Amino acid sequence: MFFHKRNVTFFRVLCLAGGVAGSVGVSAQEAVKTAGGDMAAGDDRLLRLDRVVVQGSRIEEDGEHRIENKVLKMHKVVDMAEIIADEMVEAAMIRKAGYGNEVSLRGFGKSNLRITLDDGLLEGACGARKDPSLCHVDMLTVDKIELRQGPFDVTKPGALGGSINIVTRKPDKGLHGEVLGKMGSCGYRSTGGYLTGGNDWVQGLFGYSYSQSGQYEDGDGHDLHTFTKKPYQDRYEDMDAFSKQDVWGKLQLTPEPGHVFLFEYTYGAAEDVMYPRGVFDIPHERTYLGRASYTIADVGAWSDKLSLSLYQNMVKHYPSMEYRTTPNVNWNEAISRITGGQIENAKETDFATFTYGVDAYQRRWHGAVYNRTTGVVMNPVMIPDVRSLNIGVYLQAEKDIGDLTLAGGARYDWHDQEVDRTLKWGPEAGKQPSQQDHAPSGFLSGTYRFCEAIEGFGGIGRSVRMPTAIERFLQGGSNAPAAGFKYGNPDLEPVTNTEFDLGATLKFEVVTFRIKAFYSDLTDYIYQYKDIGGNYTWTNIDAHIWGGDIKTTVQLPVGFSVEGGIAYQCGRKGDQPENNNDRDLAEIAPWKSKLALNYDRERFFATVEWIHSGKARYVDTDALEQKLADWDVVNMRSGYEFKGGITWNFGVNNVFNEDYAVANSYEWEVFAGGGNDPAIVDEPGRFFYTSLSYRF
Repeated sequence: MFFHKRNVTFFRVLCLAGGVAGSVGVSAQEAVKTAGGDMAAGDDRLLRLDRVVVQGSRIEEDGEHRIENKVLKMHKVVDMAEIIADEMVEAAMIRKAGYGNEVSLRGFGKSNLRITLDDGLLEGACGARKDPSLCHVDMLTVDKIELRQGPFDVTKPGALGGSINIVTRKPDKGLHGEVLGKMGSCGYRSTGGYLTGGNDWVQGLFGYSYSQSGQYEDGDGHDLHTFTKKPYQDRYEDMDAFSKQDVWGKLQLTPEPGHVFLFEYTYGAAEDVMYPRGVFDIPHERTYLGRASYTIADVGAWSDKLSLSLYQNMVKHYPSMEYRTTPNVNWNEAISRITGGQIENAKETDFATFTYGVDAYQRRWHGAVYNRTTGVVMNPVMIPDVRSLNIGVYLQAEKDIGDLTLAGGARYDWHDQEVDRTLKWGPEAGKQPSQQDHAPSGFLSGTYRFCEAIEGFGGIGRSVRMPTAIERFLQGGSNAPAAGFKYGNPDLEPVTNTEFDLGATLKFEVVTFRIKAFYSDLTDYIYQYKDIGGNYTWTNIDAHIWGGDIKTTVQLPVGFSVEGGIAYQCGRKGDQPENNNDRDLAEIAPWKSKLALNYDRERFFATVEWIHSGKARYVDTDALEQKLADWDVVNMRSGYEFKGGITWNFGVNNVFNEDYAVANSYEWEVFAGGGNDPAIVDEPGRFFYTSLSYRF
């Protein structure tokens, strides 16, 4: 939260000078006065930040980036990891399959990057992360994606290196809707839509979406199934890559101005998801996302906005090896249920603007192995019914002092984690261990406006991430331990990130330029390693990640703009796990650059972009990461908005049909034996796609 209200005037001038349409945030007091309008539309973050949205420019407030719905619909993919990696030069994707891929920001990914859905925690159920959080959200439900880098937001628990919040579409008055159809190369097709309507006191929304795709080919013509190290049976080599459908509904009540009740529920079903990176695929998977919230504006002298929310996000995940040439007789079950809530109050005073509250969540995580023929339980404690309870309190404030804006926050988390079953293997075999963790965190940041064109910003923050149930209590495999067995470490400590950020933003008429650097000191970083018995577990090490990025946007005449950027991050171990002498930290993407020409005028919009990645040479070879070649890719996207609410989009990814792989990942297939050696899955070759939508 670096930028402040004094900057809004300057940003408005910049937007007008560049001929770009923008919308400018207002103060908390002004926002509350419009609660019967904007608040009724369900903007539950209205008072959190003063924001600026600049169409055609992706230079963001420091540490925060937003991807709007219009940009999302120009892309082809079903889940969001690929979109984020394409839109942000600081982001990297780990390709795992045609659907359900991982994303990281500045070297922080997986459990070190907090994913939320309308501010409620969202996690997959798979211990090997075959179902990352983002793949459980349907694209048609999304209004925008909010991405924050660094430990500069205390309102979310466990955001070690940043957070991604998916903001979904809210019901509206009147009668509105959209129907969308997409199709593309390799049998990709998607269709769906939503309908919303109501009057001043009740509004509803209903939506449905279906997506399916065959296997893509890489730039050398290899099908998706060929990348696996555990081959598919002949009859499954031509199977589709995935099919997925989602249905959702929302009911919003506004009995009086400033009072908003919102109830929402989503059901998702994925079938026959190929996962060539590992040895298991996903024959079926179910997602249940529920949320209820109540927002009150102008409660009294002590509150401008009071928000209460409850949510439950559950995923049922059923991986199997039945499509492979050496299928075992087992199938696995993993179920994750997160139930949580938050009470938050926002108040603007003469001294400062305050946001404070309390949040809590409980996660129940269970996993077992069954015999597919007899139904007999082979391992009832693969994930031994772990209960994780977290309660946090926080206070965040922002204050203007002339040309200086100061922001700060403090948070305290109490975390209790225990298992409901006796462990069979590992250092705590025969016991039902539990752990309690206490974690203070916070930040202090500042922005100083040197002149109308130059601002400097900096901050120091401390964030904490608790160990997961997998990391502490996994009992992998179906039988007694053998070589390659995976087990959790109950003695793991929480990870702490102490981070320093420093940078500057320069704005001269039609040119915006930003440079930023960061350094993260990671204490008790959770890292995988192989023990002296040849089995795999987790340990705490000290590590460091540092880097930075440079971005610029130039507004050109008649609707054109150019954007460019380059980002670099580096990770090093401070001390070494057993059987690991490589000083490089795993899962740190190489440097990446982007250059794009955009056009957005009247009804036509288009982008041509060139993305380059350096060689992945600084990898943890002792963790069996692979060195990857550098790569270049050119993508094109365009669209036209016809009169009457019809929009047509067309795009080509990888125009020159390059063959390349984007990033490493060293997560284990925790449900199977064997070593830590996941396959590298190459990116799709030239891919055409188009979509047609009708809004009314």
